[in-house]
Amino acid sequence: MLSNLLFLIKLIRVLKKYNVLILINKNIRFKFLFIFFTNLISIGVSYDRNHKNKSDGLRIAQALNELGPSFVKLGQLISTRPDIVGNTIAEDLSLLRDNLPPFSRKTAIEIIEVEFGTNIDNVFSQFSEPIAAASIAQVHFAKIKSSNTEIDVAVKVLRPEIEKIINQEMERLEWLTTFMENFTEFQRLRPNSIIKKAKEVIKFELDLRYEAAAASELSENTNMDESFYVPKVYWDKVTQKILTMEKIIGVPADKIDELNEKKVNKKQAAENLIINFLRQSIRDGYFHADLHQGNLFLNPKGKLLAVDFGIMGRLDKKNRSYLAEIIYGFIKQDYLHIAKIHQEAGLIDKNQSIEDFSQALRSIGEPIINQKAKNISMGNVLLQLFDITKQFNMFLQPQLLLLQKTMITVEGVARKLDPDINFWEVSKPEIETWLKDELGIKNRLQQTQQALQSIARKVPDIPDFISRADQAFDLIVKNEEDKTPKNSASNSYVIGGVALVVGIMLTFVFI
Repeated sequence: MLSNLLFLIKLIRVLKKYNVLILINKNIRFKFLFIFFTNLISIGVSYDRNHKNKSDGLRIAQALNELGPSFVKLGQLISTRPDIVGNTIAEDLSLLRDNLPPFSRKTAIEIIEVEFGTNIDNVFSQFSEPIAAASIAQVHFAKIKSSNTEIDVAVKVLRPEIEKIINQEMERLEWLTTFMENFTEFQRLRPNSIIKKAKEVIKFELDLRYEAAAASELSENTNMDESFYVPKVYWDKVTQKILTMEKIIGVPADKIDELNEKKVNKKQAAENLIINFLRQSIRDGYFHADLHQGNLFLNPKGKLLAVDFGIMGRLDKKNRSYLAEIIYGFIKQDYLHIAKIHQEAGLIDKNQSIEDFSQALRSIGEPIINQKAKNISMGNVLLQLFDITKQFNMFLQPQLLLLQKTMITVEGVARKLDPDINFWEVSKPEIETWLKDELGIKNRLQQTQQALQSIARKVPDIPDFISRADQAFDLIVKNEEDKTPKNSASNSYVIGGVALVVGIMLTFVFI
């Protein structure tokens, strides 16, 4: 109890220093008592005038940075919820970076030796001073021996005692949010659910094996994408506290002068960034959710080299279709189509008018028609869309909000590389291709085939029939792949055949 009270005192004093308390004063009951209590606790703390002209979000970010790593992660998480804290504060918090002074090379070596149970020389032939440090871990360059050669690697090492520090901070945050839930002013923010999500996120970041797995999955998804590269994971040099990956050779995306000096194709890099983000989001449903400039490197041809896979986003098939059709609907200015997509996804209440929702969507799309394409942000269009969905009592999954936040970050990086980039023009072919594949007859046939296989597993008496149906489907799909456009009129026969097979199957299952 005493530790919680001491934490509360520290919290109030830090919030007073950055003039964050005034934001709470505006909306709380018993304002006089609150001001009296907080002023009493923060005696001797004066508001730093250097923060006078800073926005609310930036002041909150600085306060969170001073309070500790858990608070930084909390701020980064809140930045994905503009529906809770508002667009401006969410945008400011998205800039939150957890840069901290590094711990010594000697300490890092001690951690490595404990993790691997052997001398550092048996793990790495060379090991550098820290080259980057954050709240959870820091990075060193090193070399590992392989046959008769040495391989350059980057080694991430968890901070000493970081699990203990994080656990203590999370316990205090849980105590604080339980206390906050007693006040109606804070209930709208759902603080307990935010802390629960923060604990889940941090749990993954405290075990570097999860980040290694994330990098491995992203690499597997993108290994055929020539314009995007994920460094190799050296699994024999990975533990809970140690992550060893291939060292990236490239120019940091935020070093514009160096990019110019080395004649890096910035225009191509900007297009590659948009295209690969859309591929990861819509094609794969698994995307790098922290694509700020510090996590991107470029080679001379504009190829993207990504690092830091601690924050990833995942979209299911339904949300991927939803996202692709919405973006395409705005490109085509087909607002009724977008409204119908919401209706088909079950996102619009039955009592809501689809025509009214279509009109609300038009209020987003029409103002951007006559603007230059380079001035239009897909991320901001999605943000406005999410705002409107609130007015129509619709719930959006947090992963869609995480994607929207990442999209704004990606657009910001792309614009710095190429201020004239046309997001809609770059995105359209990628989305059209995916929708064509996803909504095409071949995919529908494959989905039906999978459904029949699922039925077969549940009805063991008809495996032979399913096997024959499988062969029939394979022939139909092959026929579809071999067809030329002039034969497309025969689609009706294919669909009829599928319907016949499904009808026979249902007869077998349900009679």
